[in-house]
Amino acid sequence: MRRAISTIVVASAAALAACTPQPAQYAQKLSMNDPKWESEDCKEIRLASLNYDDKVGQRMAIGVASGLLLGPFGIPLAIAADANQEEQRQAFAREMHLRCSSLPLPESLVEKPVRAEPRRPGADR
Repeated sequence: MRRAISTIVVASAAALAACTPQPAQYAQKLSMNDPKWESEDCKEIRLASLNYDDKVGQRMAIGVASGLLLGPFGIPLAIAADANQEEQRQAFAREMHLRCSSLPLPESLVEKPVRAEPRRPGADR
């Protein structure tokens, strides 16, 4: 049973890391013929993408391994750290798309609305 849970955690962490490509890879997917491509904003973020390195592969392997060593409490911590890196990479790709492409944002880069907590009666007193 434990082995099955460990396998599921490792597989889901690997899938999570593969969601958004590294910024330099994402820049290669954008059209060089787009009018925004030669803008100063686009050039600036493309240059920044060359230096972007979140070392997700290394951190994921270390994070999941240490999470497994810490038992059931460590696994969620390791996955949360990987999810945070994914969010940062997605935000960078979103910003790059907005600066370098006239096309609408792909569905994968649209920000998800944050659910507001329900208000309790009398909470605003």
